[in-house]
Order: sequence, then C-alpha cells, then structure tokens
Amino acid sequence: MTDEPEPANQRERLSRLLVGLVVAAGLTGVSGAFTAETAENIVQKTGLPEAVVGGLFMAVATSLPGLVTSVAAVRRGALTLAVSDVVGGNFFDVLFVAGADLVYLHGSIYHAKGVGLPEIFLTSVTILMNVVLMAGLVFRQKRGPGNIGFESVLMIVLYLTGFFIMTLAM
Repeated sequence: MTDEPEPANQRERLSRLLVGLVVAAGLTGVSGAFTAETAENIVQKTGLPEAVVGGLFMAVATSLPGLVTSVAAVRRGALTLAVSDVVGGNFFDVLFVAGADLVYLHGSIYHAKGVGLPEIFLTSVTILMNVVLMAGLVFRQKRGPGNIGFESVLMIVLYLTGFFIMTLAM
C-alpha cells in the first residue's frame, strides 16, 4: 500500500470540520475525567496498585482514540498521517507530566509520595519501545513475521513483558 489518501470531500467547509474536531476533542476530554474517576474506584475496590491501574489500564483506555484515528487513517490510505499521529501523540503525551506538575500544589510531582520505581520502570520500557519504533523508521523492511515489521513484533513483546512484570512486581 502506498501513501495515497483518498481525496477529501471538497464540499465540506473547513469551519464545519474544525467544529467537529473541537467537539470530538471536548467529548474526549470529558471522557478522560470519567476515566480517571473510574480508575480510582478500581484501585479502591480491587487493591491493585495505582501504578498498574494508571500505567496499564488507564493508558489503554485513554489511548483508544489515537488507535482508532490511526487505523482509520490507514484504511483511507493516509499512512504518513497514521504514523505521525502515533509518534506525535507519544511526543505530546510526555507533556502531561509537566501539566500535572503545574497543578500539583505540594512541590514537584516527581518527588511526591508514591512516585518512584514503577514510574521509572514504565518510562524505561517506553524509551525502549520508542528506540525500537525509531529503528523501524530508519531500517525499513517490506515484510516481517505475521506480515508486520520486526519493530511491531518487538514492541508488542516489550509491552506484554512490561505488563507482566508490572503486575507481578507491584
């Protein structure tokens, strides 16, 4: 498949598209607030560590819009848009910690009680997965195991291994 997106609907006005994007973003934001509340309830009812619920379950739930967007872009033939969405989302998501640090009123969030080894572990796995992603972008391959690239297979293995270690160690 080549990077040739389907032609855009020329009759749709830009203002309508922008309003749709803003409304969808707003709904996603409201959903995020409910997701955080639900995650806290899961922690309280199950006794699972916050690092596991936040780093794994919440991460999956809040990443679903990006997954759907990327898959929709691939189906339309907009391959660059799909990859850019994933990489750009990852790039932007790191700023969430800075945003949380801004609203945390008791000093730096990095030194808050409970923030420590689990976050270091998740950050390390994330960095490793990003290195694999970058290697896949640099060293292109046409086919790999399961008809996907080696980097996708390796990232899946790294994620599942990280998930396994997180749930056992916490």
